[in-house]
This record gives sequence, structure tokens and C-alpha cells, in this order.
Amino acid sequence: MFDKEKKLHKFPCFVDTHMHLISLGIKLLTHDLEKEDLKELLEKEKELLFARGWEDMPPLDLINSYSYPVVLIRKCGHIAIVNDHTKKKLKLKDNIIYESDMEKLYEVFDLSFYKKALKVAEKEMLKVGVSYIHTDDLHGITYDELVSVLKDAKIRIYEKLAVKDPKKEMFEKISDRVTVGAIKLFADGSIGARTAYVKKPYKDTGKKGMFLLKENEIEKIFEFGKENGVEVCVHIIGDRAMEIMADYFERYPGNRVIHAQLVPKEVLPKLKKTHFSIQPHFYIEDKESGLLDIIDTDSMVYPFLELYRKGYDISFSTDAPVSPHDPRYVIEKAMMMGFSRQDAIKLYTKGSQDFCYYEKEDILQNYPVAIEFSDGEFFEL
Repeated sequence: MFDKEKKLHKFPCFVDTHMHLISLGIKLLTHDLEKEDLKELLEKEKELLFARGWEDMPPLDLINSYSYPVVLIRKCGHIAIVNDHTKKKLKLKDNIIYESDMEKLYEVFDLSFYKKALKVAEKEMLKVGVSYIHTDDLHGITYDELVSVLKDAKIRIYEKLAVKDPKKEMFEKISDRVTVGAIKLFADGSIGARTAYVKKPYKDTGKKGMFLLKENEIEKIFEFGKENGVEVCVHIIGDRAMEIMADYFERYPGNRVIHAQLVPKEVLPKLKKTHFSIQPHFYIEDKESGLLDIIDTDSMVYPFLELYRKGYDISFSTDAPVSPHDPRYVIEKAMMMGFSRQDAIKLYTKGSQDFCYYEKEDILQNYPVAIEFSDGEFFEL
């Protein structure tokens, strides 16, 4: 039993400003290809194999040799491969699925599974000291179903809705701890999937990726946000996508860029009144995996430290389940990029209303024994 009077060290809880909470729960409840062997999983499962985490695309002929549904999502979440059985069952056009077409893959789960995924994920986040999450979960379920999943959450949630036709009534406080407060747009994809929209072609494909928005819908969304006090958060990775979107952020200040991995230096002045949710670990991961070698660019590459030093408004996040959900992982990689330990912790706790209790003084070396929410409730871990 947690003893509030026991001499423990008290620190602000972590705030993750961009992740996918329900997707983390789904990954925890299904299979992780970064840790598990695909061939063994194919032999073990008999009704459905849903797994995430591959770097190199699994062979289609291998997964087609199994007659039950197989869904394998790349680590980044922007591309997947399915077998013929799944393609027929979900009425898909191809075995390789990109970007928004991946929504259909999540239809293999029912609503009770989504509720279970949330509970598993929020417990996991609280264990590592995160009490407030900015998340993007409107995938594979309807808005009403999402509300029914989120309303009983213990963790604090700021939900970003991936919608292109928003309604004012969608954006509301649905519980003491859950607020639907933002719109999430995807301007492009990821470098790993070769769908991030870049100025110069990828060295290995000769292509420039995908721009996923239409000019008239971008304007419409930003106007909606301005009129209704709703934040607009845009996933932008490629430098060409950033060039296009910078004009909108200049005209509509106070909104958010998520990722910002390739940024043309000349557009920086347009982004001065923009918030950035960034992931320092992506630079280390992409460097170690060789992904940086396929990029041909004269733009700033993962310019997170430079943005911070120039006074841009940034905060740290994991983008879990793309990467590990533990803040310590991100802080460690941020320090490898050149952030000080003090600044890295500050950028992960900025805005925290809650407190974590630790048995040891170094919060990066141990995990909380309890979380105290600002309303007085204690969550024992």
C-alpha cells in the first residue's frame, strides 16, 4: 500500500505531447515484430495474426501460404502488407496498403478490444510516470465509439481527431480528464515508408513521396480551428510538405507541427508562432538504421536542438508505438543530440499538473511508486 507520509522524492509527471495511445494498447495486446519471429507467429496463430514492427517488408509469398487473416504493419504505421485472405475479406485493392487506406485494417477488432487496449496502454504509461497524453486515436472506429472508449480513462488525455470534415460538437470535454481539443492532419507519410513528401527524390526509389492534403481542405480546417478555438496539429516530415504548410502556419498562428524532421531553413520565420511536438530519438534511430542515407536534401535535418536554441516552442514526445513509450528513452536520445539533461527533462514535463513519487532521487534511473493527480487522487503503481 502506498504510504503518502513515507519519505519519497516528488517530481512533476511527464507529458507526452504526441503518441497513439490506443495503438500502443493494440500493439501490447497483439504482436511486436521487433521482438518476435514472424515465422514462429505464423505457425502459432490460426485465426488472425495482427503484428507491427517490421523494418524490411515481409515476403508476400510467405504470408500467402497461410489461409487465415494476416496483417503486418511497418514500425512507422504508414505502410502495411496483408495476405490474400485479408485482402479478400476486407475488400482491399492490393496487398500493400499505404497511409489513409490502412484505416480499414483496424476493422478486424471489435469495440470491446479497443476498450481493453486503452486500459492496457494507460496503465503502461502511468507506470513510466506519464500522466498526461496528447493522442491521436480516431482510427478504425467512429467518433461516438471513440468517446465511449475514452470517457472512463484514468490518465489525462488531450485527443486530436484525424478528421477532414470536423463538426463543432465533436470538440468538448468528455470527462474530468479527457478533452477532445484538436484536429490531426497528415500532410505526408514517413521516411521509412518513402511516403514523406520531399523536395529531392529518395536515392533508392527515385520518387518524392506523397502529399496527402488538398488545398481547399487545408484552408477549411484552419478556418474551422480559428473560428471554434480548436488547435490544428499537422503531421509533417518531408521538406516539400513543410514548404507547402509553412504558409498556413504563418497565416494561422498558434497551431502545431508534429515531427518536423526535414525543415527548409528559409521557411523558419513563417513558423515562429508555431508549436512543435518533436521526437529526438528519431534522429538517432534513423541514423543507426541507415534511413538518413536515402535522403538527398539541403534542408535542415532533424533540427530540434537548433529550433530550441532559437527560441521556438517545442516539447518532447515518443510517437509510441512507433518507438518505445518510456520518456527515459527519449530523454537519453535528446542528450545524445546535444540537449542538456536539465532541458530534456523540462521539455518532457512542461505543463504537467500532476506529481510522481520516486524512491530514488534520480527520476531517470527508477520508476514512480505512485502518481498524485492535481485533483488529489493517488494512482498506485
